[in-house]
Amino acid sequence: MESLSVIIPVKNGGRTLEKCLSSIRNQTIQNIEIIILDSMSDDDSREISLKYDAKIIDIPAGTFNHGLTRNIGVKASSCELLYFTVQDAWLSENDLLEKMVRHLKDHSVMAVVGHQATPWGHLDKNPAYWYKRFSDTQVVLRYFPKGEFTRLSNIDKFKNSRWDNVVSMYRKSALLSIPFAKTDFSEDWMWANEALANGYKLLDDTSIVVYHYHHMNFYFRYKLQFTISCNFYSFFGVKPNFPISIVGLMRNFKSVLIKKEVSLFSKPYWLLHNTGIFIADFLAISVFKTLLFFGGDNLLMRGYKIISKRIPQGKLKSLNEK
Repeated sequence: MESLSVIIPVKNGGRTLEKCLSSIRNQTIQNIEIIILDSMSDDDSREISLKYDAKIIDIPAGTFNHGLTRNIGVKASSCELLYFTVQDAWLSENDLLEKMVRHLKDHSVMAVVGHQATPWGHLDKNPAYWYKRFSDTQVVLRYFPKGEFTRLSNIDKFKNSRWDNVVSMYRKSALLSIPFAKTDFSEDWMWANEALANGYKLLDDTSIVVYHYHHMNFYFRYKLQFTISCNFYSFFGVKPNFPISIVGLMRNFKSVLIKKEVSLFSKPYWLLHNTGIFIADFLAISVFKTLLFFGGDNLLMRGYKIISKRIPQGKLKSLNEK
């Protein structure tokens, strides 16, 4: 019987953790070890975890690191296949993990990734992002033998390193050989980059969907966009482009306006909200480019330490919250 370990970092995830763990326990694969990396939650996260027979590993206050903390879960796991997700994501199908395991029947494949999406029709989530499949799914192999990856341009390395620890499965042996790096952000992209440089075969299956949503206010989005831009520049040497044109924003508006599920009362809120997101992205990238232009990498990193010192934790938006 196939078995696997599911590893989830948690910090006060009581509002969403039950849905996450329930979707895992309802999988067609029954022999699942759940490992919770708990950063000293003071809500009911631990009680919910124990309800779903999870193993809890305490992460001392102030020591969480996106890469190193996940490595703790890797070492504590008892299975060869490891699935990573987060406390506010849930699996879209009951056979999702089985699909990922099936890819890893090919022992030359080291890891599989899907993608995260916002579920259609959830009125507490941004309707501009609602997901519905309109095209055929595909499985893409990323493989660069004989050092081919190192000869790619920075932008091509960056594109091929897209990875997502909200919905990814690895061989434990691969993560022991190439552990996650010590980093405040993008440990998944950094791992994929190193794995491809070492000739690992990675798969991207667009049929594998996990639902995940953060409601982002202006402050959250600004800090997040700036942090992402700095990390990708620092590691990949890729500078951010300005957000999509006003035409793109208009398409976003149209997406909200044509959805019959969104009430006339709610449409103005979401139009204003998405305008704020657009402005936050524009401002974050403007600050990035200004710091880099006038002070180079040193000034940019000083700005990073100030602006990205603490990214606020993402949250869900209840129906009565604005």
